[in-house]
Amino acid sequence: MPAVSVIIPNYNHAAYLHQRIESVLHQTFRDFELILLDDCSTDNSREIIEQYRQHEKVSHVIFNDTNTGSPFKQWQKGLALAAGEYVWIAESDDWCSLDFVTRLTDEIKTRPNVGICFCGSNWVDDKGISGIDLSLYDAGFFREGSEEIRLHLVKYCTIQNASAMIMKKQLAQKYISRIIKYTACGDWHLYIDVLQESNLLFVGEKLNNFRWYHDNISTAANKSGTWIREGLKVIAFSGAYKIKYSKAELAVIYACWFFKTKQFKAFKKFRLQALTVFYLWLFRCKNMLYALK
Repeated sequence: MPAVSVIIPNYNHAAYLHQRIESVLHQTFRDFELILLDDCSTDNSREIIEQYRQHEKVSHVIFNDTNTGSPFKQWQKGLALAAGEYVWIAESDDWCSLDFVTRLTDEIKTRPNVGICFCGSNWVDDKGISGIDLSLYDAGFFREGSEEIRLHLVKYCTIQNASAMIMKKQLAQKYISRIIKYTACGDWHLYIDVLQESNLLFVGEKLNNFRWYHDNISTAANKSGTWIREGLKVIAFSGAYKIKYSKAELAVIYACWFFKTKQFKAFKKFRLQALTVFYLWLFRCKNMLYALK
C-alpha cells in the first residue's frame, strides 16, 4: 500500500498536463501511486494521458464519457480508488518542486494528528510567470484544526490551492459526499469538516506553483459571484457550527460576510442571504449558549 495517493483530475488542460504529470512522477519521495482522471476533455488531454498508462507509478487511468460539471465529483472518484494514507489532489494546471511530497511528509511526522499539511505557492500565469503574491500565510506553523476554523476558515479559505496540500485520506473520504454539489467552494467545505477532527500544518517554503492568473475555476468563481454564493453555504452547512465562538467573534464573522456581499453592487440580493445564513448557522451551533455569554 502506498503512503500517498496522487490524484490528477483533469479537464481541458492539455497545455499543462506534461509538466503536471512529470512533476509528480519525478518526486524525490517514491512511495506513491498516481491516479489519472479525465472529465471528458474536448482537447487532446486523452492522448497525453494515454502516454502514461503503462508507467509503473500509475495505478488507474479513467476517462469519463460525459462531463460531471463539478471538479469535486472527480475528487470523490479519486478518493474511492486511492490506497494511500494521505491523498494529494494535484490540479492538472499546476506543478510543483520535486521535493514537494518529501518536505510535507517529513513535516507531518513531527506533529500529532495532522489532517492537512500544505505549503506556500508561487502565483503564476498560463506561461508560468509569477504575478502578485496573494498568499495569506508566509511563516510555517502548526495549529489545532478547530482553532483554524474559529479564527479564519469561517471567513475565508486559508488553504488557497488544493495542489499545495496533502490530506489524510480516511477523513477526506468520510466527508467527500457532502461537497459534490459545489462548483467552486467544495474544497473549503471539506477542509472545515476534516479539521474538526485533526490539526493543520503549514510549511512556509514555496514548493507549489498555482496558476491563478489565467482563466481557471478559482478566478471565474470570483468574477461571477459563485465564490460568495457558495461560501455562504459553506458557513451554514459545514462543520463550522461545531466550534466554540465568543459573542465578539460571531459579530466579526457576520460583519465579514456582510461586507463581502455589500462591496459588490451585483450581490445586493445576497445581503439578506448573508443574514439568513448567519442565523441558521448560529441556530445550529451546539455551543450557542457559550457564544452568547
